[in-house]
Amino acid sequence: MKRNILKDTVLLTVIQMALDGLGLLLNAFMTKHLGSEAMGVLTLTGSFFRLASMIASGNVFLCASRFISEELGKEIRNPKKVLSYCLIVSLLLSLAVSLLIIIFSEYCSNYFLKSPDLKNPIRLMAVSLPLVTVTACLKGYCNACCKTGICAASDAINFLMHTILTACAVWLTAPSTHAGLCYMTAYCTIGSELITLIFLLCCLPFCRTEATGKPSVSIQKYISLAVPVMAGSALTSFLSAANDALVPVTLRQSGNTGTEALSQFGIFEAIVIPVLFFPSTVLVSLSGILVTETARENAARHYSRITGIAEKVVRQTIVFAVFVTGILILFGDEIGEMLGGGITAGRTIVLIAPVVPFIYLEIILESIIKGIGAQAFSSLNYLAEYIVRISCVLIFIPVLGFYGIVLSYYASNIFGNISRLMHVIKKTGMEFSPVRLLGIPIFSAILSAELILMLFHMIHIPPESHMICMLIFVSLCCPVYLLIQKELFHLHSRTELQKSRL
Repeated sequence: MKRNILKDTVLLTVIQMALDGLGLLLNAFMTKHLGSEAMGVLTLTGSFFRLASMIASGNVFLCASRFISEELGKEIRNPKKVLSYCLIVSLLLSLAVSLLIIIFSEYCSNYFLKSPDLKNPIRLMAVSLPLVTVTACLKGYCNACCKTGICAASDAINFLMHTILTACAVWLTAPSTHAGLCYMTAYCTIGSELITLIFLLCCLPFCRTEATGKPSVSIQKYISLAVPVMAGSALTSFLSAANDALVPVTLRQSGNTGTEALSQFGIFEAIVIPVLFFPSTVLVSLSGILVTETARENAARHYSRITGIAEKVVRQTIVFAVFVTGILILFGDEIGEMLGGGITAGRTIVLIAPVVPFIYLEIILESIIKGIGAQAFSSLNYLAEYIVRISCVLIFIPVLGFYGIVLSYYASNIFGNISRLMHVIKKTGMEFSPVRLLGIPIFSAILSAELILMLFHMIHIPPESHMICMLIFVSLCCPVYLLIQKELFHLHSRTELQKSRL
């Protein structure tokens, strides 16, 4: 079963970029109508829900994508049987987790979310977990079967329904209490997931897979393979939730009131982080495809193909990320204020922009690592990365306040992604060239930006004056940047070839 990586990536990117753009607008709308403190509460609630859903499902989307792709890469296979393993294991796990959350809902509301009135909303969230699990499993199956259009459409339906329901709830009721905000989140999640599940069930007949014999794994073998994936995903989600819970606490230790701490946390999570990740849509789209491709090639022992894929996507990711970094440094202040985050959001975007290449590399490197089955390294690396991040949160936020969050992002992302890159180089045999990976993109970005700034200065257009100027700058700078780095890549290749002949 072949897949056109470029075509599928473009399709997913176009749809996901539109959805992420709407997501940014929704965050700005909610911040305006509910306030930044409410966004902080919603972020904490969302963090808890992501943790619960990841533990409940065992990251079944990744399991289904990877293990069904591996099954499709073998001569004797039965992919639908592997799908049944995914459904059975993940559904039993989600039911067990849902029951535990219902039993301990009072403890979760009092000690995790620090709000006793969230007991019933937590129980409602727990009821939705099996629904989320089945939806994720079927989507993973479609992804493994190379039905990119179905995956993209399911994402669009899920997001649009969640956005419509949330916008209507904010517009009509504008919940002001913590419990009201959590009820809104739970109801909107259940509604959007239910409609997405119905859509995926209707699309299953289009995902035709051929069974040539018995499955290559038994259910016992599947469990043994899936447990490291489940454990790694649960660990990552737990550490992320713990980090999110600690940020408002440490912000209060720096001298902020509870309202100010939640407000700053809400601005960071609702404005700063979505802006930083919005350009990475193309990489997120590619990452899901990379997991299935590398898993299939690894199962077929086509190691040279994996090396080629790794070299190409890592280089192109850095080229893209360096350009985005330059744009955020130049226009981050204006973007933050435009989206309602004020001076704080704009300044934070500019400060974190230099770490964007490391953040974007994580998306691609993790896909390759999981595709080749190096889940143990992924889990250990995430553990070390979050230890660094949480340590920085505990040490620096009480001293530096809000900007301690920036320092924690620098330390954890640089440490974690240098480790990932070294591991991918070791496992895939890809060539590491500092000049090609870093030198040429950085030089090209600086030179192209300076050329366009000179042009703006000559015709007396200040690039920071208006959003239209930013769009003009990006549209002019992008082709110049690509042209310069392309010529430099060719020059470097010719130089290396001449050296090899000597």
